[in-house]
Amino acid sequence: MAKVVDAVEIRPRVFYRTIQIGPVFFEEPPADDDVVEIPGDGLRLNSSDNDFYPLVRLEVWDGPASRPSEDWDYERDFRASSSGHVSVVDLGGVAYGMIQVPSGTYVLRLLCRGREHLVATLALDPFPPEGPHEDPLEFWLLQMWPAG
Repeated sequence: MAKVVDAVEIRPRVFYRTIQIGPVFFEEPPADDDVVEIPGDGLRLNSSDNDFYPLVRLEVWDGPASRPSEDWDYERDFRASSSGHVSVVDLGGVAYGMIQVPSGTYVLRLLCRGREHLVATLALDPFPPEGPHEDPLEFWLLQMWPAG
C-alpha cells in the first residue's frame, strides 16, 4: 500500500484568481481545460474568486495515491517531470510550502472542491480579508507519485 512521503498545506492569498504550483515540466501540456493552465514550468490553477485564502495541499506518494473519499468538483490526472521540489508560488515569484520531489516523471492528480462558493465579498467579513479564515472557501489537492 502506498504511503505519503511528504506533504504540506498552504493558505495562499489569491490574486487575479490565480494559484501557481511548480516547478513541474510537461512533455505535452494538457489542453482544453478552463480550471488549469500550463504556462512554462508549472500549473496555474484558476480559482473561482479573488482576494481570499483557499487551502492548497501538496502530497508526494511513494506509489499510486489513495483518492480521498470527499466529493470533488474537479479531477484530472497529468504526467509531468520534477526537478527536486514543488511549491505554491505567488504572482510575485515568492514560493510557499516547498516539498521535496525527487527528480523524475510523476503522475499528478489534481482535485478541487468549493469552486461554487459564494463570492468572497459576500462570504467573508471583513473583506478584503486580513488573513485566512477558519474554514477555507475552496480546497485544492495535488497528489504526485512516480510514474510506472
